[in-house]
Amino acid sequence: MRKAASRLRCKIKNLVKELHHKTARFLVDNFDVILLPTFETSQMVSKSRRKLRNKSVRQMLTLSHYEFKTFLKWKAWEQSKTVIDCNEAYTSKTVSWTGEIVKNLGGARKILSLSTGLKMNRDLNGARGIFLRALVDRPWLKSQLAL
Repeated sequence: MRKAASRLRCKIKNLVKELHHKTARFLVDNFDVILLPTFETSQMVSKSRRKLRNKSVRQMLTLSHYEFKTFLKWKAWEQSKTVIDCNEAYTSKTVSWTGEIVKNLGGARKILSLSTGLKMNRDLNGARGIFLRALVDRPWLKSQLAL
């Protein structure tokens, strides 16, 4: 029984490693600048204030986010690409085209601007917000992207 459990753990570890390698390779091959939001797994999984179930915590820890981050930075350095650590605070709640903050967003998949009435997918809005914040925080990024 212990051998089988050990084999399964090894298999999962190899699958995660393969996922890291393929994802990093894809990102480095297709993009010159990669914006990587900080992902504080250790704070999310601490029992004191968490709202996640044990299964979600286990899955999150299995994916080894920090190992992926370091591997991606190494691959980017090998290929002379840039990885930028950025902050993603309020990117889901902030309407990226007006700057207003939606307080009661909840689990909605679309974000609605109250001032303009426009709707946008929540994930696209968040990605756009992260990009715009990175441009504001790092003026040299604009020249590197040739915008």
